[in-house]
Amino acid sequence: MDATSESLQAQLAVQSKQIDLMLTIDRIRDEAEEEGDLVTAAASSIARVIGADACLLSVIDSDDQQPGVRVLIDRLSTFDQAGEEALRRAVQDAIALPATQPLEIDETLRAHGWLHCLAAPLRAGRERLGALLLFNQVRAFGEIDHTLLNAACSQLDSALLHARTVHDLRQERHEIQTIYRIDRIRDQGLPFDEMLNAVLAELCRTIPSESGFIMLFDSSGRQLELKAATDHDLLNTVDHYQVVDSAAHEAIEQARPIARSLTTGRIRSLICIPLILKDHVIGVIGVLNRHGRPAFTRGDRQLLWAIGSQIDTAIFERLEIQKYREVLGRKVGPQVMQRLLSMPDRDLLKGERVTATILFSDIRGFTTLSEHSAPEVLMRMLNAHLSAMTEVALAYEGTIDKFVGDCVMVLFNAPERQPDHALRAVRTALDMMAAHRQLMQQWESLPPIGIGLDTGDTLVGNFGSARRNEYTAIGRHVNLASRLCGAAEGDQILISAAIYALIQDSVAAQALPALKLKGIAEAVEVYEITGLKA
Repeated sequence: MDATSESLQAQLAVQSKQIDLMLTIDRIRDEAEEEGDLVTAAASSIARVIGADACLLSVIDSDDQQPGVRVLIDRLSTFDQAGEEALRRAVQDAIALPATQPLEIDETLRAHGWLHCLAAPLRAGRERLGALLLFNQVRAFGEIDHTLLNAACSQLDSALLHARTVHDLRQERHEIQTIYRIDRIRDQGLPFDEMLNAVLAELCRTIPSESGFIMLFDSSGRQLELKAATDHDLLNTVDHYQVVDSAAHEAIEQARPIARSLTTGRIRSLICIPLILKDHVIGVIGVLNRHGRPAFTRGDRQLLWAIGSQIDTAIFERLEIQKYREVLGRKVGPQVMQRLLSMPDRDLLKGERVTATILFSDIRGFTTLSEHSAPEVLMRMLNAHLSAMTEVALAYEGTIDKFVGDCVMVLFNAPERQPDHALRAVRTALDMMAAHRQLMQQWESLPPIGIGLDTGDTLVGNFGSARRNEYTAIGRHVNLASRLCGAAEGDQILISAAIYALIQDSVAAQALPALKLKGIAEAVEVYEITGLKA
């Protein structure tokens, strides 16, 4: 056989190897379930075909853009002695190469017998994916090795990109499925604590974890409190709680996911994220594993972040509902509450100025009555009266501001807007008077009531301290309504001129002499309501 034929046969043999290696990597790409399976099988095949003593495949993490060793095949088992820093520098140099070429060997690697390195960067367009490095101790890499590695990497980089795309699509599908399941939990209308526990149970199934936890800020907005956990016994230990609390505060301060890997204690790994809505941090959610369980991955962090975007909305909504129910639950009727909760863009408890109508009612001579009545009789009498007044006020969708002994204060046009608030308040007063007359028939000793009303610009909102606050109204019109109530005789309803001007076409009323009231400089024009016009 002449030299030309031998050369052609050699070229054909190399081309055949190229094609076989490329087909092998294609097959591996099609069969691999995960990126890890792909890179391990591909690196092993490349090292075997080229005949390298060792193969290192590094992939750049798409999260932090740092290269990491994904595969290290060491047939001579000497890399453990070579040092991680030397390998890290070799990887960095290989990633920066413009194309496949020999790589200068680090002195540390030479000291352990590694004399030859052939490296190839892995790229998809301009995106750097990583690098593949082949090592030999004796045989130098030749032109054929260079050709084969080029062919292999031309398939490997596209296979890596394909694996990442598939992984991202699976991750997105997984996120969507999980978010859908959490939405269903949220829509079940469970009590707040039950909802949190159900969300955590779903979270621990989705991100394989031993325990999940949710921490929320207290009413002062300064202290994080553990609101739900799937393993309270684990977090009852001071050391373990401090680990979780420290990670939670770091997540809040840095506004990003925090991952911890620990070498001591029962907790091995932990990830947590801040719960943020409209730039307002409401708490933290996280998962953890004890020793003997796997560490959390980048995919786990991404999934937790996606889930958290749904959970913080659910928690915030339920906290708002809980807050409104705590403050207004006994002040307004259920239908009013439902309408108020359907106003997501309005902060109902924030102080605001509104034209409100204020009603005060109290029993004439109740102090004298209390001095001459048995306590148990007085209690039944007072409870019956307050219950009757409450029923009437809620029937007209008034807001029960407060009870002070036998005195009842009711607001209209706050927090829900009522265009007919003045007339609605007067109708309430008339029905209160009628309801109390019925009670007077049951208890002959029960005195009549007097009622006073005024309307005007009033400040309403949730006032008080972090320890105790209430939804109420303040302002001079509140004071005037109270003074009119005090001036009213038994079975009398007094209103201000401001109310009369709004409802004079609907009510029967008579003007009374102007009253000089305590705390009010000028005499007040007053009208007595006697009924409604037909």
